[in-house]
Amino acid sequence: MVFDFFDEIRVVNLPTRRDRRARMLGELRKVGLENDPRVAFFDALTFANAGPFSSRGARGAFHSQLEILEQAAQRRHSVLILEDDLDFIKGAQTYELEGDWAIFYGGYYADDPKNLQKSDIVGAHMMGFSADIVPKVAAYLRSLQFTGTHPPIDGAYVWFRRENPDVTTLFARPPLGNQRPSRSDIADLRFYDKFPVLKQGMSIVRSAKRALSNFFRPSLLN
Repeated sequence: MVFDFFDEIRVVNLPTRRDRRARMLGELRKVGLENDPRVAFFDALTFANAGPFSSRGARGAFHSQLEILEQAAQRRHSVLILEDDLDFIKGAQTYELEGDWAIFYGGYYADDPKNLQKSDIVGAHMMGFSADIVPKVAAYLRSLQFTGTHPPIDGAYVWFRRENPDVTTLFARPPLGNQRPSRSDIADLRFYDKFPVLKQGMSIVRSAKRALSNFFRPSLLN
């Protein structure tokens, strides 16, 4: 299955988001990864300010994935990075990675679904990297040159691929995972997430949205 192709699997999670950790444990259980020794939660990095990024969360997400890649590079491992707001589709574990690939998008949103290789890609909630490409991507992210606002992690991956067109990218079709409706730690808090009563109401709305989304979600099972 798809997960067999990776030496390690890391789930990015803020220790304060116990709600997301609990839901992610359920998702891991669903695809047979609950007790897999390759799986570990990575304590997401946090910063006191946004720096050159659009928000503190975007900065933390970027450097968290970079740190995971650099650790995998030291071990010469392939790695699958999962964000803690990921929901797997039914049968995701049965997907087979075919052919020669270096970067794998398991979850994504494409501006141009008909031309994934050239499309802008939003989302980095399920990213896989071969052992050979890991150090190259890590080095690129560490020395990224930009003007204005620093690109978020998903944008930086697109930049890397466009600057290295020889790197083979594989996109799961359909995507094997989608982002779960939940309060974001990357964007600034919306007003209804700052007040307890409104926050509880939005939690109910998000749960209903998730249930409806799961009902209509694609599946790899017949």
